[in-house]
Amino acid sequence: MNKVARLNEFAGPSAISIMNEEIPNPRPGEVLIKMKTAGLNHVEKMIMYGHFPIKPELSANIGYEGAGVIEQVGIGVDGFKQGDEVCIIPNMPFNKYGVIGNYSVVPSTSIVTKPPKINWQEASSLWMGYGTAYQGLVNAGGLKNNTDQTVLISAASSSVGLPAIQIAKAHGAKVIATSRTLEKEASLKEMGADYVVTTTDEKWKDQVAEITSGKGFDIAFDPITGPFTTQLAEAAGFGATIVSYGTLSMSETALPLFPMLMKALKLTGIDSGHHLLGNPNQFEIARKHIIEHIENGNYKCKIDSTFLLDDVVKAYQRMESGNQIGKIIINIDV
Repeated sequence: MNKVARLNEFAGPSAISIMNEEIPNPRPGEVLIKMKTAGLNHVEKMIMYGHFPIKPELSANIGYEGAGVIEQVGIGVDGFKQGDEVCIIPNMPFNKYGVIGNYSVVPSTSIVTKPPKINWQEASSLWMGYGTAYQGLVNAGGLKNNTDQTVLISAASSSVGLPAIQIAKAHGAKVIATSRTLEKEASLKEMGADYVVTTTDEKWKDQVAEITSGKGFDIAFDPITGPFTTQLAEAAGFGATIVSYGTLSMSETALPLFPMLMKALKLTGIDSGHHLLGNPNQFEIARKHIIEHIENGNYKCKIDSTFLLDDVVKAYQRMESGNQIGKIIINIDV
């Protein structure tokens, strides 16, 4: 039998239950994975409350990033075989697939070979975090090697924020990490942040100005949006780029027109699943960069906590609390 986590209504983690089902068979172009681990991502929170633009049909299998061993390949799948160890990258349609269960079927275009030097927990914390950060900073934000840029990373203790710190530092940038309090300051600096400012301090923009000698930042990488976008625009330097990749505030985002006009700001947004993970050519460039730095030890996956499959509700509640530092992992068969 296959134990599967399913969302029964759009009411958050409490609406998840574990179901016993038959092991599915892969259709043409799909693979069946015997799951080892799964990683949680904030997009699942939006889906669980019905806030994501595309809603899955209930009851829906949830979870979109993981790792495991190929059990069976469908017709037309090339390059993979039974027994291959793979990572599942979250570029599949979220309303058709889910990976939190003993066995999961996913498109063959949503798997890559697991890097041999990382463990199963790290294998489920790699592609959404580092892929989103690479797309946001390098492709959308204009991060360059050793050009004395200052990067501001908000909600920096998240499973995307921590990779973003490392990618910015690998490119020689100065990194300002933001958090709601200073409780996570040591952890953020351990991951490479040069400065940590608390956005609950009304003078945080003055701190950014002081750190940058009055110039402001060059790139902001932000999952909060809402009114915070205007604050970022006020703290930005001339010609800066603000990259949004989430909607944690769940508030309307007003266009900060006057700072944009006066500072020639660029505001852009990314959806990593479509813009990078779903783009084979761009993903290959990012994949080589990420694997190189993972293997040489420059990039280190930060695991916040691990939960058993039966405790998936507690795992999502941990994510919802906002207290995590790094990736929350479901241990399925490790």
